[in-house]
Amino acid sequence: MSRGAYDEFWVRICQGGPPLGAGLLVTRSFVLTALHVLGDMASDDVRLDLYLPDGRRLPGRLCDKVEEADLALIAVLDAHTYDLPAAPHTNRPRPAVAWHGTYRPPDTKSSLSGEVTHAPITHPSDRHGTFTGLQLTVTQLLHEFAGYSGSPVHEGRYGADPSERPVVGILMEQELSRADGSHDTNVVYAASVLDAVERFPYFDVGHLSDVVAGKPMVPPRPPDEPRRAPEGADVKGYLKRIKQLLEDDLITPREAAKRRERAMRTLDEMLGGPSGD
Repeated sequence: MSRGAYDEFWVRICQGGPPLGAGLLVTRSFVLTALHVLGDMASDDVRLDLYLPDGRRLPGRLCDKVEEADLALIAVLDAHTYDLPAAPHTNRPRPAVAWHGTYRPPDTKSSLSGEVTHAPITHPSDRHGTFTGLQLTVTQLLHEFAGYSGSPVHEGRYGADPSERPVVGILMEQELSRADGSHDTNVVYAASVLDAVERFPYFDVGHLSDVVAGKPMVPPRPPDEPRRAPEGADVKGYLKRIKQLLEDDLITPREAAKRRERAMRTLDEMLGGPSGD
């Protein structure tokens, strides 16, 4: 991927089949998308296939969601092993400016573009909550914009200087026709990227400080999933688990070393202490 390409931040989201939708690589470790892109799978700790514009596949998993705002965050597993771009230049949305998108669903010829008509707005989402975002008109009269959900919205005209085309949102919903309820409109809504990421704890200063101190960026399980009690002192199995967590980039090497040390102490206690009795 060329460093200067401004379309390098979109991600195509799949799970062993046709694409589910798109997302935005907000950092080297996280993808922001619309929760409805994941469908029924959004209730589980699902593993996902993330495809970059250059065709590379990255492993990912759902790590957090804000259901009422229809937002989801996907962790890129083993993110440190890939040459991923730094965070895109982002900005808060403003009205009366041009916008464009560089993502196209497979077998679709049209990239989207148009004008930001209202921003910022508080939009009632289809999940019976709200998100902060922007209202857009789309020049391309496709009638149906399924497949574009989660894709990034760039402020500025196509081909403008990179500094003049920040990412301001991700596409979320299409306005339905008031006449018959069909998708026969060219009005869509996007969630503001900067406002969306503020709803996830992974980007809080306190959390980032914990990461610097050696705590994992992403917990091994979602916060709402109960941890299972250990069954006996299976030190060998525990060491394998540590290795797997490290390979999945869910804990840092420093934390892995600490966990191994604790496991060795447990083994010593099982054997009667380091020097025996």
